[in-house]
Amino acid sequence: MAARGLCCGLGRARRRRSWSQGRRVVGHPFLVGLDVGGSYVKATAFDLDGSVAVTRGKAVPVLHPAPGHNERDARVIWHAVAEVVHQVMDALPADRRVEAVGITGHGNGLYLVDHKGRPTRNAVMASDTRAADQVRRWIDRGVQDRLAPLTWNRLWPGQPGPVLAWLRENEPDAVTDASYALQCKDFVRAQLVGQISTELTDLSCSGLYDNSRDELSAEVFKALDIPDLKHLVPAPVSSADVVGHVTREAAELTGIPYGTPVVAGVVDNVALHFGSDVLDGSAICVAAGTWSVNQLLVSREEMLRRSWSGPDVPFAACSNVLPGTALLIEASPTSASTLAWALEQVLRGVGHEAEAAGTDVFEFALRRVAALPPQRDEPLFVPYLDGSRDNPAARGGWVNVSSWNDEGALLGAVVEGVCMEHRRHIERLSPTSAGLPLRLSGGAAKSATWAQRFADVTARAVEVSGSQELGVVGAAAVAGVGVGVLKDFASAVAPLLVTSR
Repeated sequence: MAARGLCCGLGRARRRRSWSQGRRVVGHPFLVGLDVGGSYVKATAFDLDGSVAVTRGKAVPVLHPAPGHNERDARVIWHAVAEVVHQVMDALPADRRVEAVGITGHGNGLYLVDHKGRPTRNAVMASDTRAADQVRRWIDRGVQDRLAPLTWNRLWPGQPGPVLAWLRENEPDAVTDASYALQCKDFVRAQLVGQISTELTDLSCSGLYDNSRDELSAEVFKALDIPDLKHLVPAPVSSADVVGHVTREAAELTGIPYGTPVVAGVVDNVALHFGSDVLDGSAICVAAGTWSVNQLLVSREEMLRRSWSGPDVPFAACSNVLPGTALLIEASPTSASTLAWALEQVLRGVGHEAEAAGTDVFEFALRRVAALPPQRDEPLFVPYLDGSRDNPAARGGWVNVSSWNDEGALLGAVVEGVCMEHRRHIERLSPTSAGLPLRLSGGAAKSATWAQRFADVTARAVEVSGSQELGVVGAAAVAGVGVGVLKDFASAVAPLLVTSR
């Protein structure tokens, strides 16, 4: 019988110091967290007693210059970040004191910049598949089998290595003009502090980093046919390191006071896991947003012992902020953003109905899904709009559709299909994870209907935090540890979370 109901309810830091010591402490203290996702940017200010002072967000359009090419203008991303941060700062009390800024952003993809951090071309998103043929050739040559024990990652087209290889062959000037190859949050941080660096958790997830030896390895770049491009990737710093301070220009654009400390931050999947306050392997963290990201905390020793050969190779693993731990990851671009695509591109009538009713289109759509009666012969949806975990060339769509199926039935199939693909990932995580509850975050967690569908489809208890934006919680908590206003990683998140349901 399906489980029902909702329950109530990273590596190391090398250069931390307390910024509250040795200076005059005046005003109401806040931590600011930024989350730069695959389709949406947001900023949240937390005061240190756990309440969310204010949050703002903005969508950033994805560009499709060719089939399989998913890009964003990095300059537009930065201006969107500056805009939402300024809105947050304007809404805070006059006696505000920003202790630190923490950043998270989507992993993988590629942000090429010059020596001043200015973009040299559009950013490539992690869902991009232009390098699919290159990845297929590497797999046929055994490159994935050689690299997986080192990088803890399978090869897939949206990683920076395949994208760099494709660009050098097809857009050589884009690579020649670049001084650095960055990840999303590292690009945004460079705009804030005027200094360029990379960070461990992001590189750990990228397929470019040798996780087994904990280093950037020439062997990895050579295997990916880009041995001469290793210089584009700086050696990483740790997540809680203070890597710079807000510049005067960034202060004017964002409203964050000049000189505010900025920590390195964490990649989005680590921020979500950390922000969920799961400090052991007692729950599987499920993020249902642009990507389906399903994670289980394991020891680093287990990762070093794990076999990376055979059909059951995990999708990926990466470093974590909790000392001695790593995150085992099953992921694909098949999650809640699929519903946004369906509403925007196919089922536009639902949007018109929602507008006429004065209701948010997603809430309106999910209410229709909740009201659907059980049917014997329902349509099915395959959520492979940008490929699947196992096949970048896989494509999605509705099947088993009948003439009597209305928009509600098609919407219900999308929700069900997303949940089923999450279930497939969850069941592949680890044999020891059977029966573990799910800690749900992301866009789907905002809907009781969708959370319940997760419980029904996976036959597991589902826990939903009252803090809906767990990525910014994780980013802010890392910042608090980095400047010493929060004690340590183990206790940093709980004060920033609000009541769970």
